[in-house]
Amino acid sequence: MNLLVASLATLLAFISVAQAEPTHQFDHFFPGWNSLVQNTLRNNCSDVYAEYLTGHVNYTLGRESLVNPVIDCVLGVFSESRKAELATGALVLGLIPTILQTIGSSTAETSLVGLRRPLLGFLISAGSPAVSMTKTSDFAQAITDLIEGGAPTDSIGVGRLRWSRGRAKWAVLIAFIEYVIVGGAVANVLHLAWNLGIYAIAIFAPNTIFGVPLWTLGAALIHLAGSLAVSLRVRILTIKARNEDDYNTRTASPINSWVPVQFLPTVFQPPITMEIRREGPRNFWFFTLAWAISIGILAQVAFGTLVLSGLLFFSLADCLIIVGRYTLSAVACRAVVVFELSGMMAAIVHPDGQESDEAAEPEQIVLTGWKGQARGT
Repeated sequence: MNLLVASLATLLAFISVAQAEPTHQFDHFFPGWNSLVQNTLRNNCSDVYAEYLTGHVNYTLGRESLVNPVIDCVLGVFSESRKAELATGALVLGLIPTILQTIGSSTAETSLVGLRRPLLGFLISAGSPAVSMTKTSDFAQAITDLIEGGAPTDSIGVGRLRWSRGRAKWAVLIAFIEYVIVGGAVANVLHLAWNLGIYAIAIFAPNTIFGVPLWTLGAALIHLAGSLAVSLRVRILTIKARNEDDYNTRTASPINSWVPVQFLPTVFQPPITMEIRREGPRNFWFFTLAWAISIGILAQVAFGTLVLSGLLFFSLADCLIIVGRYTLSAVACRAVVVFELSGMMAAIVHPDGQESDEAAEPEQIVLTGWKGQARGT
């Protein structure tokens, strides 16, 4: 009984915190205008700011009645040139979703990486809130093109690493670098989401703090839905070749276990074949998910533009820094995706039976437990 009472009290406490009006949005801002806004609050808007800090809302006037007087007071003190800079900065921030679309990876590409390395794929989706616009048919065609059309591995020379000397050391080093890059991108995006959500004001809903975090989470959810859709559409058959006799044996079982795959770049993984499922109930659910993804992308981009273009009290310099940080994360994640996709295509055995020089040395066997054909046979 005591446990039940304690659980209910804890639940009510969380609900009360979630419903409480935020009173910390003016605590500090990005460096450009932080001193300016803080001085304005202290010298010109002390009365309305003190009322805001109490957190008491007059619900007859609406929930925004607590924060709107503070916003109006600060904007009333701003000069016209400041207001013009504020408007320009809002325009720049509103372009972030569109900018990220042009430089980030597509949902199909990120999903394919997640199919082979789920942990890395999830981190990439969290570190790059860029979701490219796509139609249902375009998503399906992109998957088909990547699987059946191959990838330009020679353009960056990833295939040469597969049979380089000291590949065990290269595998460890590359995996470490990948996780450092993607981890840094995730930390950067989460830090931005926290600051732009907790310590910023969105004019369309000034009494809320969930705008930017929700937009960031939306991109990750879309990428995860894409990974599920690709798993329904694509069948990966791993060639378990521990000797020359069973080299052509194919199986749908994982490589050794789930954990090692997460820390082994695809270019060093055992050979695979990839097939497109075109019939059966999985095909129906794939196109259903693809349709939902296309709708979700449209909603995510529209919501991101609405939220980011409505953020207040950011100087133009701060807005450019924010754009640069989001761009840096998207480019970093894009580089990892390109490398992983190229490595995946280098490990594919073509349907005609021709492999990409699948000859294994002791280091490769230690890494994956598989053995390829000897060179020249």
